[in-house]
Amino acid sequence: MNQTPTKPKVILVSASVGAGHNQAAEAILTRLRQLDGSTGARRVDCLAYARWWFRLYYAKGYEFIFTKLPWLYGFGYRLFDKPAGAGRTVSELGRMLLERLGMGRLIRFLLSERPVLVVATHYVFIPMIGRAITRGQKGIRQVVVVTDNDAHRWWYAENVEHYFVPNDEVARQVAAWGVSPERITVSGIPVHPKWTAPLDRAEIYKRWKLPADMPLVILSGGTFFTQSPVPRIARQILDRTAAGVIVLAGNNKSLLNELSQFPEVGKRLWPVPFTDKVQELAEVASLMVTKPGGMITSECIAKGVAMVLTKPVPGQEEANAQMLCREGAAVLAGDTPQIIAAVTDLLANPQRLQQMRDSARRLFRPGADIVAQYVLQALQ
Repeated sequence: MNQTPTKPKVILVSASVGAGHNQAAEAILTRLRQLDGSTGARRVDCLAYARWWFRLYYAKGYEFIFTKLPWLYGFGYRLFDKPAGAGRTVSELGRMLLERLGMGRLIRFLLSERPVLVVATHYVFIPMIGRAITRGQKGIRQVVVVTDNDAHRWWYAENVEHYFVPNDEVARQVAAWGVSPERITVSGIPVHPKWTAPLDRAEIYKRWKLPADMPLVILSGGTFFTQSPVPRIARQILDRTAAGVIVLAGNNKSLLNELSQFPEVGKRLWPVPFTDKVQELAEVASLMVTKPGGMITSECIAKGVAMVLTKPVPGQEEANAQMLCREGAAVLAGDTPQIIAAVTDLLANPQRLQQMRDSARRLFRPGADIVAQYVLQALQ
């Protein structure tokens, strides 16, 4: 029997900035363990090795700007998305210096663990690893997994062995940095294997106490709940359609309390607190209303769920929304009236809804499996 080595051969490094980066790393880790449990693979959060001031500036600063000042986030996203080639700007060099000052412990940790391969699902630390290799540090190899449908310049680093990207457009963006095509694989964004595992729909209806005789709409979206009137959206869908509504409320207790007052609870409305079984609900859903985050939309693609996308934050969400709408898997709705209009129109047009579901399925690529297979080859 294979035994887990004392030190891992593979370390997946992410960052707790939004949920998608960690989820992508967990998806790859799970698939690796399914394929070969002897790698001793593990996942770490790079911010756990950051100085307190860097965590405050990076994680909390990101959360505040992204949710409270999205226009400023979009301005910064565009401002720092350069240069297009392999050279470095003064601002990039300054950012990289700040990252080294804030997260130097991460490099020391990786050197002490000495994995064969580092798999990065966030960009904040990858230039540090590239610099260590440039300075002659042996035994460090890294691959990068881009987790949005846009390759912002911050995903660039020297000495990246291989890039895994969501689609052909992102592959062209990465190639423009001087990365040779043979070091780029269009893999899709990795989603957890549970999203592609076969499920028993009858059992899902029974377990969640859902009706099988009506269309079901999921309201989702992460920080969407802090920005949009979810109860009003749910109320109008219930009033204007014959659909049932499943609200993924996460840890939002006030939202759960407000929804619990609706007379349709348990009949046509199901407020759901935090759960790791969203894939079961998506299996039986006709439609999902969600923010256009890279991970949640990739999970919808894996399930073949049509999407109504709420107003994206300028930047990677905007790119995600543009790609999904262009490919016919989603429609974009800015405010509440547009959301309701999109949902009612799609539910009244089953043919178009099915076309969107088919388009979503066509976009799916088994990213977790592709990356895991590459890692196992690299270990040989």
